[in-house]
Amino acid sequence: MWGTYWEWDARLTSVLILFLMYLGLMALWRAVEDPSRAARAAAVLTLVGALNLPIIKFSVDWWNTLHQPASVMRMGGSTLDKAFLIPLLVMAVAFTLLFVTLHLAAMRNEILRRRVRSLQMMQASRVAFSSGVGTGSREENASKGAA
Repeated sequence: MWGTYWEWDARLTSVLILFLMYLGLMALWRAVEDPSRAARAAAVLTLVGALNLPIIKFSVDWWNTLHQPASVMRMGGSTLDKAFLIPLLVMAVAFTLLFVTLHLAAMRNEILRRRVRSLQMMQASRVAFSSGVGTGSREENASKGAA
């Protein structure tokens, strides 16, 4: 098993499927011009990809694979020594808090970016409306400027 290019292990294969869905998500996001339509399509694909997560998690319990079964979250308790388990749990909590913080910052930045874009569009429409651009013919606009 070791030293082979690819082994059709359940966990490896399900993670490969998730990776391919992630690449498809990035391609879908870039392919759609309208940001709101792209976000909606990406959200649907993300929900479909989330169905693969329990398969990845429980693949070592469901099928006889290369990977060992769970050693931290088990019915009979953890098989890890406390010298390994405590730092593992502390870092898991720390990275979860870091992820939540960075995700909230990214959401705030996206909200601000969309607000700035909508204000720019409103300003452009006000300027276009007040200058009369796009209304009437060229002769009418020229006569307004001469008067």
